[in-house]
Amino acid sequence: NNVLGYFVDVPARYGDPLMKPPLSETFIHRQTLASNVRFSTQELSELAGRLSRAEDEAKAREMSVFEGFCERIDALNSPLSRTAGAIADLDVAAASAEWAFEVDAIRPVLTEDTTFYATGLRHPVVEAALKKDGKGFTANDLGLSAEGDFGTRLLLVTGPNMAGKSTYLRQAALAVILAQAGLFVPARSLTLGLVDRIFSRVGASDDLARGRSTFMVEMVETAAILNQATERSFVIMDEVGRGTSTWDGLAIAWAAVEHLHSVNKARALFATHYHELTKLVEDLPGAA
Repeated sequence: NNVLGYFVDVPARYGDPLMKPPLSETFIHRQTLASNVRFSTQELSELAGRLSRAEDEAKAREMSVFEGFCERIDALNSPLSRTAGAIADLDVAAASAEWAFEVDAIRPVLTEDTTFYATGLRHPVVEAALKKDGKGFTANDLGLSAEGDFGTRLLLVTGPNMAGKSTYLRQAALAVILAQAGLFVPARSLTLGLVDRIFSRVGASDDLARGRSTFMVEMVETAAILNQATERSFVIMDEVGRGTSTWDGLAIAWAAVEHLHSVNKARALFATHYHELTKLVEDLPGAA
């Protein structure tokens, strides 16, 4: 063991003879337990010492070989990094091509304007989940433009629960991410004006660690969007105002839509259950 090293362990009844001459000259008493006695010998101690030195030497040689290997690898760092980078590029390109073929994705057209025109747009994750159940995904079209004062840059999305409003918003945001990452997009066609940032206000959850209620989180995120979005941004907002009373929520949603349309002028999708908001389409030329 770690304290005694290697030893000879004998039953207690044989221990006394080993501790008396002449055997005591060979067997060195090390420990007495309830039912046995432990001894060592000069030869055993020498063997233990040799074994310990051999272990140390093996570790030293192992470390020497390892350090030499590291030095050789370090000398090849630059070509290895280039090779790893090339393999990574090939891996991404091959995986992207395979995925694009599997989901019938297309190469988007990126422009310098602020448009977003898509036909047959699909949500890749939802579509894959439905496919496993033998179901199909209903593709959607989308047309937005922040050019001028009369293009539709803000789209109000209404409908009953489970109608697909959130999916519609998220698939549009995913299309922007995929397109600007250089990947193909699951759609029949997509023409996208470059986006500087994507903003999203979706879901409902509190932040207990910061002492924020669900409504507070919603308002903080909404304020951040309204303060930072530009004409080149893409915004999705889902059910803003649902964390408070009906009339207060309607007022907040109404103000958010007006600000997005007239101040931020960003391409935006705004999903809501407040059907009263559809009246804004009559007053806001860029909303639909």
